[in-house]
Amino acid sequence: MNLPDQHRSLKLTIPQSSRSPGLMLFPRDGGCVLYDPIEGNIQTNLGDFPGCRFLANSGNWLLVLDSGSNLYIIDVCSKETIPLPSLESIESADCIVKRVGDREFIREESGAIYGDLSADVVRGLLWVSESGKEYVVLWLFDLPGHSYMSFCKNGDSHYTDIPLVFDDYAFHKYDGLSDMVLCGTRLYVSTSRRFVRVFDLSGPQGFFKDITGQTPFPMLSRHDQRYDSSIAVTTSSGEVLLVESDPSSRTWFRIYKKDPDVEDPDHACHTVTEVHSLGGEALLLDLGFTVPANKALGIKPDSIYFTRHFRPCHCSPRDLDICVYNLVTQSLHRYHNLNKMDLMDARWFLPGN
Repeated sequence: MNLPDQHRSLKLTIPQSSRSPGLMLFPRDGGCVLYDPIEGNIQTNLGDFPGCRFLANSGNWLLVLDSGSNLYIIDVCSKETIPLPSLESIESADCIVKRVGDREFIREESGAIYGDLSADVVRGLLWVSESGKEYVVLWLFDLPGHSYMSFCKNGDSHYTDIPLVFDDYAFHKYDGLSDMVLCGTRLYVSTSRRFVRVFDLSGPQGFFKDITGQTPFPMLSRHDQRYDSSIAVTTSSGEVLLVESDPSSRTWFRIYKKDPDVEDPDHACHTVTEVHSLGGEALLLDLGFTVPANKALGIKPDSIYFTRHFRPCHCSPRDLDICVYNLVTQSLHRYHNLNKMDLMDARWFLPGN
């Protein structure tokens, strides 16, 4: 990750009148616009995408699922488009995904058949390099009881499954999925019991490796079952953070780091310690990682940029809640003027990866 290049790209892409990271807004009637949160107006119409869903963004690039359930990525500035393998092109020894309509699929796995797989519940992650020549795409059907996720990279002709369920009973505590973050070719997965696993997705087609170490570490706070939570990763050190928020009104956020003094994390009720600063960085929660604060670019230190709370297994869409939260002052700024727009989705926009 080349942060100086990232910042130069941001200056060139976002209108110079902007003093803050921009927002990509997706109206329900289709399309994508770039919104300046300081000026309070739409700066650029980035294109029309009728019948499409936007699954993820990485810099200028969007991961798009069209009305025919086809995936592609597009640079919304240059309009360069890269088609991706079909959803059913998964190479696996024990499963087959079949298309049974424009938006319906079934999956045959170990003798069982899973139906009710709709394009409407496909979720995804995206990373694209600064050059636009390298990318990683990851997707899954967002239904309870995840047993896999699928990914491909530039040059791949099919997707590769990453199993999320162990055959060995001794490893069942590492089963499932509660959240995921993609940073370059490294994938961070929080399991159903909040153990964090790390996968290396670099290498030839079909390659992935669990590089977690001897024992995944659970990220558990004292309030784990009472509040919304997700994970994030610091770009400076690769440290995993736990992010907690109030699910009803979302007027506050808490940040936790791994507690190094926990001797037996497998049997501890809480394994993290709260921190009140991001160490001069800002957290783009939509993307799941931190970036250095930059006054010239309006990236505020110790702030959380947020548009909606998403975790896999939350199958119904969550209401948008576009805001910036300052950890030090514990203050929240919301963009109420956007409530007048009929938005399907919104994402903080930071070119570069």
